Amino acid sequence: MKNQLELLSQKTPICKVCFRPFEQTTYHGFLYKNQTICHDCFLSLKPALNEFQIEGIKCLNLYYYTDKIQELLYQFKGCKDYELKTIFLEYYKNYLNYKFKRYIIIPAPSFIKNDQDRGFNHVVEMYSVLGLKIEQIIHKTKQVKQADLTSEERKKIGEVLVIDNVDLTSKRILIVDDVFTTGSTIRSMIKLVKSKNPKDIKVLIMAKTIDLDKR
Repeated sequence: MKNQLELLSQKTPICKVCFRPFEQTTYHGFLYKNQTICHDCFLSLKPALNEFQIEGIKCLNLYYYTDKIQELLYQFKGCKDYELKTIFLEYYKNYLNYKFKRYIIIPAPSFIKNDQDRGFNHVVEMYSVLGLKIEQIIHKTKQVKQADLTSEERKKIGEVLVIDNVDLTSKRILIVDDVFTTGSTIRSMIKLVKSKNPKDIKVLIMAKTIDLDKR
């Protein structure tokens, strides 16, 4: 039985979300022979490709923050299910590689102890799927859980973020994060990156809360 399952997994990809084998019948399937999420599960994430702006910077979110995204992100980040790192950006890989091919990724930071306890930085691993250069030059100086903060307290999140002494002159920078809620972290990151005189800044978010578009 074990040999049969191994043979099946070699011929047919297994979805890391629903655990069902699936045929590579979509355009995406022809491009990627090692798919990790089936088309039905990808659609269940409610893809959005929504553009918006913050501090005059062009931003793009791939999904809205639905219950399904929340569930899978908790499984990946909170339950340390490392195998899920590929599922969020896999379907967008070609598009994002073309759109940001000359950009350097700067991920939103986690408190270092959280990364050590988890065994990985979830934002870095999520965006490593793109194969772009990643520079972890922004750091969080103390542990702050934004879910426990008021809206006014979240506005001060920049007080716990610092950037390395680096020269970003003539560099194209892509700031990335997993979830965009109030935008406080992204605003603070933009301010820090701007202080290093980059050539261009863009923002890419995996999932964004829907309410912000309705304000």
